[in-house]
Amino acid sequence: MTKTVTATAVRKIITKGLTGWQAGKLILQDMIDFYHGRDSVLTESDMTAIRQAPMEGADVRDYNMFMALCRGFHAGYMIAQWACKDACLQIGFLDRALEDADTRRTVELFESFGPHVVTKMQYEAIVAAQREKKLAFDFGLGYVIEERFYARAPEARAAVDEAGVDTESAEQFAAAVPAPFADYYRQAVEEVRSLHASGKLLVTYCDKDAGETEPLLKRWKEEGLPIEEALKLVDKLCVIGQALYDCPELPEWTSFMDEYQQHWFEDDERFRHTYAVMEDCPQVWIDKRGHYKAPTRPSEWITHSRELLVGLTTYDNKARKSIERAGAELRDGLDTAEQNIRMFLAIKTVLDTAADAVKLDVPGGGSVLANPDTRLDAFISLYNIRLEELKGERKHEMRLEKALMTLPAVDVDKLKPTPDSVEQLKSQVLNDARGEEWLRIKVQSLECMDGISFKELLN
Repeated sequence: MTKTVTATAVRKIITKGLTGWQAGKLILQDMIDFYHGRDSVLTESDMTAIRQAPMEGADVRDYNMFMALCRGFHAGYMIAQWACKDACLQIGFLDRALEDADTRRTVELFESFGPHVVTKMQYEAIVAAQREKKLAFDFGLGYVIEERFYARAPEARAAVDEAGVDTESAEQFAAAVPAPFADYYRQAVEEVRSLHASGKLLVTYCDKDAGETEPLLKRWKEEGLPIEEALKLVDKLCVIGQALYDCPELPEWTSFMDEYQQHWFEDDERFRHTYAVMEDCPQVWIDKRGHYKAPTRPSEWITHSRELLVGLTTYDNKARKSIERAGAELRDGLDTAEQNIRMFLAIKTVLDTAADAVKLDVPGGGSVLANPDTRLDAFISLYNIRLEELKGERKHEMRLEKALMTLPAVDVDKLKPTPDSVEQLKSQVLNDARGEEWLRIKVQSLECMDGISFKELLN
């Protein structure tokens, strides 16, 4: 947009004489230009000429109104800038904490790919815990047959993997087994059937399927079924881990139960890792439980200073404040930021409404506070994105994460003035434009979308 306050335009207006409205608007427009990074056009002599221009009656009132607006715009610009900076500082602190937590999770993810160091006692406890879960687990009979098949023909595993066999059902698995190994699979089916028929391998099934399953199971046990029917049946049958472990004819299950398998029962954090076992661990590296006590993990330094600032930990990494208390203090900081955002948005509304009322030429056709508004919006958007990512994570283990999880997103729409109060402001924005109180009066007339009134807030 073309700059309206130019040296030539000023000379023409001043030499022809100024009305109070023209003189006041010229000064206010020059102030707005200056706020948007443009050089001031009005010189000291220009200002003197404007002040000395003969005025009376309505011209005096108009000029004084603009001078009140100038004081209000100046105060509003300063307060809004301060409110914006303070809100950005508060939100920026929280955003950096969220960024630190995200960086630490990323580092720990890559750390998790390597082995976790544990003592022998610690590893034995992990193996025993997993073994207990395996013994209590219901394994599908189709999976039992599949493992019996691999026990009979170990070389088949690579061939099946290469063929990309779908193991969703026994029927699909059998159909995809490479031809040279098909007989081994049928033998595995018959062997498992014989173990069940002899009472050495008890099976279970869902009560809701009993009407269909029991007759077929009886036939399969007593006289057998065609392979197609047998494969449909086994997908409805299960065997508890303890029964497999106690069956000597299925030795493959002994090693499976007794040995640790990574990623089995992955909902338990203990079973997600590969372990490196220290047979003779120095006592200084063992905690009171007999677990390996490593030096501080590199990833923990990423959030160490942040946890100190929040008060979650001491310098020696001991817990200090509770998660609840730290979270409450973080929310207090966010509440302060939101109050500043309210103030910024209210002042922005008042200044923009007044600028429209007197038809100021706002550079770029935007807001009087366009630059701080853009900056504040960027801080809020980044904070909300990081918080959403944190809350989308499956599990939160570190203290900083848990404290940050208590934070809400910033809903800017709830902090804005209501449409009704803005409409009322438009009809009265130039009223009371005298003295030093115009800005305060206009801000107090606004209410926020979440029901907070500035009249109550500022009194």
